[in-house]
Amino acid sequence: MVTMRQVKLVLFILFAAGMIGASLWYAFDTASRADLNDYVGDEVWYVPASRNMLHRLGLEAHYVHNGYEGVNVIFSNDDEKAEYEHVVDEAIIMYEGNMSATVNYQKFPGIYVEIPREKLDDFMGYLQNNIPENAYYTVTGFRYPDKDNIQNYLNLEHPLLGKDFIMLSMLILGDKPFYWRVPGLILYGLLQILVLLTAYRITKSYLASLIALFFVAVDPTLQATAVTAMLDIYVGVFVALFTFLLTYGWRNWSGFGIGLAGATKLSGAFGYPVLFLRLLADAKEKAGWKKAIRMVVILILLGLTVVAYSEYLADYWDAKYFQILAILTVLAVAEFTYSSREALEPLLAFLTAGLSLPLLGFLLPEIPAIKVVGFNEWLRNFLGSFKWHLSYKGSNPWTSPFWEWFYNGNPFHFHFNPDIVADTNPTLLLFMVVAIFAVPYVWKRRNLILVPFGIFWSTVGFFALHYALGGKTQFSFYATALVPEAAVTMGVVVYEIVSWDAFRESLLDYLYWIGRGLRIRRFVEYVEEKRKKSEEAGRAEEPGLIPAIPLPPTVYVEHRGLPKKVSLARGRRERKSRPGGLPKKYVTDESSQTTNESRVS
Repeated sequence: MVTMRQVKLVLFILFAAGMIGASLWYAFDTASRADLNDYVGDEVWYVPASRNMLHRLGLEAHYVHNGYEGVNVIFSNDDEKAEYEHVVDEAIIMYEGNMSATVNYQKFPGIYVEIPREKLDDFMGYLQNNIPENAYYTVTGFRYPDKDNIQNYLNLEHPLLGKDFIMLSMLILGDKPFYWRVPGLILYGLLQILVLLTAYRITKSYLASLIALFFVAVDPTLQATAVTAMLDIYVGVFVALFTFLLTYGWRNWSGFGIGLAGATKLSGAFGYPVLFLRLLADAKEKAGWKKAIRMVVILILLGLTVVAYSEYLADYWDAKYFQILAILTVLAVAEFTYSSREALEPLLAFLTAGLSLPLLGFLLPEIPAIKVVGFNEWLRNFLGSFKWHLSYKGSNPWTSPFWEWFYNGNPFHFHFNPDIVADTNPTLLLFMVVAIFAVPYVWKRRNLILVPFGIFWSTVGFFALHYALGGKTQFSFYATALVPEAAVTMGVVVYEIVSWDAFRESLLDYLYWIGRGLRIRRFVEYVEEKRKKSEEAGRAEEPGLIPAIPLPPTVYVEHRGLPKKVSLARGRRERKSRPGGLPKKYVTDESSQTTNESRVS
């Protein structure tokens, strides 16, 4: 027999699938529009960087349109282009290229051509025979945007994970605008599932989970970044993954997850303090406060040692800083091992989840870039990017400091006609301000609420620090990193502070009417049983009109002159005269009875 529990589960899955499906349908439909078959927004930086990375790895992406394949012919300099450009023109005519698609780049020495696929090898051979090898090279795929030095750009100021997904899509599907966006669209669906499961983990409520899902399904910031090949949708996905893992209590996986989030953009790692505090609480519980503080000292020394060594390899710092920190770290670890051997296991767990796995999660996606430019060069670019991130990038009409995200001030426009705008959701973000006053109440009932709530405000705090230290060029699409944890918090808090009695009663009415109308006996019985239990519970809690007053217990007190309580089973004892002394006066039974009665009266 089908139970109501199963019916609720099916309805929950249907509602969730409907919301996710509708949001993805809208996103896929927008991303595949014919009038968006070109670079949109910051795709002009991330996509060419991905194409260049593939080329330097010895891999080629392909763009095929109406039987023609796109080829970018890149010359070493402007002089080489001026000398050999006619060879390219001759080859286009000779091999029946698409003349209307030819683009002569003005800001870097290159030409884009489209050649029939079956004649591409002949075209390449003609260039090879007529142009010196060191004067040019070719990159197959979609045309480049006409930007200065774009043919050499690798976008090393940002980590690589988001571009890894773009490169993978280029190789598997092809080098087309819609294909650049497919990984972000798929991961947007994954983000919604992660938010749904996180909210359910905290509340065990289908309703709270659907509320959280609704706010990510309709969020304009997520939709705008999902339909373009931007890095920020990947930041949102991996922040949602980190929140999910930490909520489920998987500490090691959470450490790896925060590393992946930072490997998309550094803002993805802004929630690290929440992981650190959870690990500190675990260490305190297992080893006590004193040992936990010493573990923190060791973690900080190890982290500083890694930083100093990285700066040394990048030729920014002298070796003495690394050497001093390494010695201090070894001494701290040796002292802890000697004095607190029983706490070595908690120390290892603390360092693994707090340092080793985050570093691993960050470094693994960087392997392609390290292979292309070398470890030291990659490290130099990465460390040098901090100065760029904390600098003012000049005036921009779409600049939006972090506080403007809360009321959607000056949203960033990726594209006009059709309009793709990174609007923020003031309802969601301003609610996080109001939630500050409700979280203590909710925390007593759902203590895991502190995870998404803490990640949100930790991220906001780091954006504020970023602004204060000089990174005043902020944009509204940076708020993508705030949406998943805000949606989870919204679902949980709204579920806990709103009275749902009116909604429950209305839903029961609908269910009853459907059961009566469609002759589904199970629905009718469920509603009647539910209301009967509710009435019984209310009757049990209802106080009586005249409360019963408890009577005091009966107590027999003996006073002089009053008859004593004598057990009938024992009977009255006779008085016997005692020998010796003066004779006592005895009264008759009749007179004695009279005297006793008079005393009682």
